[in-house]
Amino acid sequence: MIDPDDLSYQVRIWKTEVYAGAKVTTHTVRWRVGTKPHREAHRSAKQAEAFRSQLVQAQSRGEAFSVSRGKPVSMLREEESERAGLSWYDFAVSYVDHKWPDISAKHRGNIAFALMMATFPLLTSERGMPDPALLRAALRRYAFSKTFRQGERPPEIEEALAWVSEHTRPVADLADAKVAEAVARAVTRDLEGRKLVMGSQRRNHGILKAALAHAVAEGLLPENPFPDLEASTTRSIHQVDRRCVVNPRQASELLAAVREYGYEETERRQGMKSGPRLVAFFASMYYAALRPEEAINLHKQDLSLPAPVNGRYDWGTIYVGAVTPDARPEFTDDGTSRDTRDSPKQRDPGEVRPVPCDPELTRLLWEHLEEFGTDAQGRLFTGVRGGPLATITYRRAWAWAREQALSDAEAASPLAKRPYDLRHTCVSTWLNAGVSETLVAQWAGHSVAVLKKIYAKCLVGEEDRAKRQIEETRRRY
Repeated sequence: MIDPDDLSYQVRIWKTEVYAGAKVTTHTVRWRVGTKPHREAHRSAKQAEAFRSQLVQAQSRGEAFSVSRGKPVSMLREEESERAGLSWYDFAVSYVDHKWPDISAKHRGNIAFALMMATFPLLTSERGMPDPALLRAALRRYAFSKTFRQGERPPEIEEALAWVSEHTRPVADLADAKVAEAVARAVTRDLEGRKLVMGSQRRNHGILKAALAHAVAEGLLPENPFPDLEASTTRSIHQVDRRCVVNPRQASELLAAVREYGYEETERRQGMKSGPRLVAFFASMYYAALRPEEAINLHKQDLSLPAPVNGRYDWGTIYVGAVTPDARPEFTDDGTSRDTRDSPKQRDPGEVRPVPCDPELTRLLWEHLEEFGTDAQGRLFTGVRGGPLATITYRRAWAWAREQALSDAEAASPLAKRPYDLRHTCVSTWLNAGVSETLVAQWAGHSVAVLKKIYAKCLVGEEDRAKRQIEETRRRY
């Protein structure tokens, strides 16, 4: 919109300035509207002169100029018309590039999914439409991935993206309440049209609301059309199920089973065995509450381990710094399957989180270093052929260990279903041992408030004490 109070007829246009640098020559048009100076640089004299000519002609016609933006009304209206016709597809691609440098690979993936789901209700036609599964892959993995979009793409992907770029409505159509409602509905459902869990609904809704706020800032929409998300609950933090927590005996048997993983398979592979390499990896989650992405990136310099004295091991310290969470390669900067963050969760960039290292973990880490050492970068946990430990490797090992160490009933239950449950077990153990919530939150990398909500069901004994208090109260009467 053009603000009448921002217009002025006092315009002065100077000659084009030429600056010859070592590599590039710049041609800069300079002018003033009211008392505000403006300048615009061009690579060629022809481009600069064409732009300056437009300004001069507008001034000769007696057009008003925008003081803040410097351009005549005719040019501003032309730009607004172009923006009004910008398609949803082109806007979504530009929004991905706008957000890309400042967000994690996981958040990039979340944005790509939400934008993909929003695209389908904004299609103008189904005629000639590619297979929906192919179109979803083209959008999510290529159009909305700055990494993969810049590389070579299969012909069918090129065709799908060419079709969708020509068959999406203008962003301006989202000002229609019915169109916005259809998009809001689409992003809160899965590929089969079923409602997502509330946390996913909130995430996708928030992503689209932020994208449309950017559209408003770019002058593509007069206001954000996304309504508030209707929800029957405000709960957004997942509480840990007490049934997933293992006891010390079960943990010991699981770690022992991990040590045996791969022996039958690796006998056929000339003794290459991954199980023994993973014991200390899983133990770091069970004894120090490390997240998998934190354990994978442990380096020798992150450890402060006292040497054993007369065969006895003592408490040490693990300093959790840079982490490498698992990620889809299309959403990382280098196309690998791991993102890199220079600090753990809930920490500022470059900050580390000290965690106490249980004596039993100290022993296991010493034994791991003596048997396997580190790679050239000092990393503790690697694959049998070198390189970072693959997520699929430790997940398979854990699934196998559960089958070996647990009973059929336990294996069918949520008990230690995921390696991450070892972290939950450790935090629960600290809390039930009477360690202050402030200290546990610091060690685990949580705020105290989040810690209380997540582990509310894992404080063993609180319910029994409450029941005894109820009984005692009744006996008094």
